Amino acid sequence: MSLFSRPPYVATINGDVFRCVVCQGGLFTSRSIKLNTGALEFLDMAWANKSSLGLICTHCGYVHEFLGDAVQLWDSESGERA
Repeated sequence: MSLFSRPPYVATINGDVFRCVVCQGGLFTSRSIKLNTGALEFLDMAWANKSSLGLICTHCGYVHEFLGDAVQLWDSESGERA
C-alpha cells in the first residue's frame, strides 16, 4: 500500500492556507504521530503517550508536526472538510 493512496488534503491553520516549509507544496497526507517519552517506554506504557498530527508533503515528503486544534484538513478534490 502506498503512502499516498488516499486523495491528498489542503491544510489551513487558523483559516490561513498552509504550505510546505521546504518546497512550498500545498498538498498533504496526514497521520497520527506518537510523542513517546522515556518514562512511559520504560514502564511499557507507550500507548498512553500523547499524539500529534503529522502532515506529509506529497511533493517532497517533509513531515510537519502539529499539536492542538488549529489545523483543519480539506479534501483537495471536493473542497469539503475532511
